[in-house]
Amino acid sequence: MSLNEIENGTIKSEKTEGEKIRALVCGHTGATGKALVNALIASPFVESVVAVGRRENMEHRNSSKLTQHIITDMMKISSADPKIAAGCNAAFCCIGTPFNDVIKKDKQDAYRAVDFGIATGFAEFAWQAGVDFYSTITGEGTEKESNSQVNMYRVKQEVEKYVQTLGFERIAFIRPGFLNRGADAGWTERLMLPGLFGIPVAKVAESMIWAALTQTEAVVGYNGNKKLKQSAVLFEKITENKTINQPPNVFSYCI
Repeated sequence: MSLNEIENGTIKSEKTEGEKIRALVCGHTGATGKALVNALIASPFVESVVAVGRRENMEHRNSSKLTQHIITDMMKISSADPKIAAGCNAAFCCIGTPFNDVIKKDKQDAYRAVDFGIATGFAEFAWQAGVDFYSTITGEGTEKESNSQVNMYRVKQEVEKYVQTLGFERIAFIRPGFLNRGADAGWTERLMLPGLFGIPVAKVAESMIWAALTQTEAVVGYNGNKKLKQSAVLFEKITENKTINQPPNVFSYCI
């Protein structure tokens, strides 16, 4: 599906006639996770949202579309009762360590515990709950840095490899470059130009939903900020028009 197709009115089929997304979200109180919950709740293609985490998303605590489950020790998410996610058909993992901590040598163990431990634990939980589609944020370059000596790349590679062993029908690896986390950005990010001019987290969130709605391939990597922004534009168009079909995603590359 191209942007020209949508603008020229050649997208005819109605997504509202098909199955809507029943989302399961991890990391819903972080910058990208909050943006994702915002987009999911606002989307006409989403029926419900179940979020699991250590804290509540206070902005939407009274939303009838959102159910939140507090899990105080997210390192044990894989052993949580899958019944709390019963009926969910798409899982979105937005868990991640802030850039300020990723670059600190004394934070490497904590980084792995979160970005591998919780990310893979959530994947197991989603699989046990019967989710068909799984999307997780890794990072640009992950697909190129085979057996990288850089800890960040190595951990993300291990996450991607592990997720593929679980048997989801469809998997989307969201690989942004620098993120613009807005008010959630730390001082290090705010002082760095890439952090200011990186892709807004709202665009990353929209691209995740776009993948859930349109991806037909078993495993797809959505590589780089340009591709993610294009996917976000398409999502915004179908949201405005409330129409969609489900061809292969022309703005992504299969692994």
